Parts: sequence; structure tokens; C-alpha cells
Amino acid sequence: MPLVVKIALIVIGVALLALALIGSGISRRLMTIPKMHRAPRIVLAILGVLLLAGGMWGLSTTESKKAPSVADVKEHIPSSVKADLNCTEATESPKGAVEVDCSTQNSTPEYVYYILFPSVDDMQMHWLKTTAPGDLSGNQCQTMDDYKKGSHQTYYTNDQSVIIGDYACYTSGDSIVAVYTDRRYNVIVSASITDPKNFPEFIKWVNETSQPVGDEGATPATPSQTAAAGR
Repeated sequence: MPLVVKIALIVIGVALLALALIGSGISRRLMTIPKMHRAPRIVLAILGVLLLAGGMWGLSTTESKKAPSVADVKEHIPSSVKADLNCTEATESPKGAVEVDCSTQNSTPEYVYYILFPSVDDMQMHWLKTTAPGDLSGNQCQTMDDYKKGSHQTYYTNDQSVIIGDYACYTSGDSIVAVYTDRRYNVIVSASITDPKNFPEFIKWVNETSQPVGDEGATPATPSQTAAAGR
């Protein structure tokens, strides 16, 4: 139950109880408020109690998001990546998330980060904020020109029926950057290189090696905001 609904239930419940109390004659000094018959007062009081109790129960049972751990992130990093790169907990992580830094000197890619979020919406909001897809005019991320132009796209399951995540690519200073989401596991993968000569190896790594692993039957969740919403 959304928080706004819980609060609304409490407010309406209190209002109904107050109305029933006023109608009982306790405020008869307010001559503009007539005394209410017993039956409607009882109905209002019962409804007020039920709504108030429902709202309070909803607030008391609100579950906080379970913060992921470094071990949780590493479960989604492919074994070949963990074998080839040095993956350790990052010094900083987005709020509520856990980030693992697999950046390794003299490797392709040079910089690699896997970030696990507690929800698909948290993941999506971070991706929208950090990539600003509305500023990326291209619609695919396969060539160096796509990266230089700045592009973003969605990518799908093999049968093209379900979106797995969003993909952004661009250049930033000397860096060639790819950042994509995986809605099955709430994971963002960010990777970059600085030497354009390594681009063919880089794009192959991103497309064929970097994808997070996990439950093969996991269904991609749909975030409340999409890449298009960030335009």
C-alpha cells in the first residue's frame, strides 16, 4: 500500500471520529452544529476506527528495503570477469546500493563497476541521473561513431518480447563509456576505456562477457520511469 494512501486513511479516520464526536452533542455550545442521531454517529465512528486502524497498521508494517551486500553483488558478476579482473568493494556506493570495483590496470576495459540496487526503481533513477539519456541523440551503441555521438537504447530478451534493460554509450573527456542496466537483478554495469585502439575488444567485452548472471528464470521488472521519461 503506498504511503500516501496510508496517510489518507489515517486523516479520513480521524475526521470521521471527530464528526461522530461532535454529532454526539459534546459540542452543543456550537449552535450551528445540530445533534446527530445515534445510528449515523455509530456508523461514522466505526468507519473512522476502521480507517484509522488500517492506516496505522499499514505504517507499522512498512518494510524497509533490504540493503544488498558485497556478496550479493558478486553473485551477479560473471565468473570470467572475476577471474580476469580484480573485483573488490568500491570505496563509495550510491545511497542504498553496493558497488564492486573491478577496474584493473592494463586491462580492457580499464574501468569496470557492478552496482546492485535494492529495487528496480532505485536502479533506474540512478541510471537516468548519471547518463542523462535525453542528451544522447543516437539510438544504438555498436560503433565508435555511436559512442562519439552519444546514444541510448533498450535491449530485449532473445524473442524480443521483454525489455531487459537500458543501455547508454558516450565519450567523456578521454574515456569511452558504456553504462547499462539489468532489470532482472537490479544491477548497473559501467565500463570504460581510454585508448580508442582497444574499442573492438571493449565492445566485444561489453556485449559478450559483462552481462550479470543469476536466476535464468528471473523476470525483468518494469521501473516506474523509463529511459524515454528522462528525455
